Amino acid sequence: MTLKQLRFLREISRQSLNMSNAALALHTSQPGVSRQLQELEGELGVELLVRRKNRVLAMTEAGHAVLAAAQRMLNEADNIRLIAEELRQERGGRLALATSHLHARYTLLAPVKAFTERHPEVELHLMQADPDDVPRMIEANEADVGISTDVTGAHPSLVLLPSGVLRRSVIMPKGHPLSRKKKLTLKDLANYPIVGYSPRSRGGQIIARTFRDHRIEARFVVSASDSDVIKAYVEEGLGIAIVPSLAVGTVPARLHVADATHLFPKSVTIISLRRDIYLRRYLTDFIQMLVPALTREAIHRAMNANEGVAAKR
Repeated sequence: MTLKQLRFLREISRQSLNMSNAALALHTSQPGVSRQLQELEGELGVELLVRRKNRVLAMTEAGHAVLAAAQRMLNEADNIRLIAEELRQERGGRLALATSHLHARYTLLAPVKAFTERHPEVELHLMQADPDDVPRMIEANEADVGISTDVTGAHPSLVLLPSGVLRRSVIMPKGHPLSRKKKLTLKDLANYPIVGYSPRSRGGQIIARTFRDHRIEARFVVSASDSDVIKAYVEEGLGIAIVPSLAVGTVPARLHVADATHLFPKSVTIISLRRDIYLRRYLTDFIQMLVPALTREAIHRAMNANEGVAAKR
């Protein structure tokens, strides 16, 4: 058994069992991938993949178990390489960030710029994904750090670092009747057409569910996936909108903004990383740029805390 064979098995899983895509990602040939997996199965004496002719249809129960163990071994192998690089005082490296569109657009611009100025030798990759996919990418070692809002489900292999409450605002045209209200209610908002986020998005689901839970019927007239599009439609008078306060930015002259955080369930921005990752200096530098209180020592304490418990700031 070799680490190479285990990497091939991991890549097949990452590529949704597509051998051709796995071969491309591994910079090798499809027959080479097949041969390595057959040799691994031969040594273990069990089938890892369900095949039909030249296609892989599924992973066997044994395949899933071996993949989970292989992932842990490969993570540790990567850590050994990182430790050696740091001990040799190599200045280069790679930092992969997985995040949602919201944080890529509005949260990370300044920290990423500051990081690249401080660590010009580090290759930084920013990967946008659906919020629910961010922790999965960290668990699969496809990225080093995740920045997303409201991580759902159990992720015992991750440490979850809260980095602040996500605030929400209502935006409306200047002079709108709601602009004279000191404190808005959901019933107030439901009296007017709403330009909303796509019902497939996390934000859209939270907003729609909040109205349903309070048995208030809201009228959504336009659905979009981009905050800038939503702001443009509100400016044109099509309705009001509930958006993350981060996305408001500089308030256009034609808009009025009111806080609406109190109307919706609390949402927390989370920094996620694997508990077993080796903390290179540039990795902890980046996290501290996001949240100054998250020093290297604070991150270490969180990683050593009980599994599944988010670190407290």
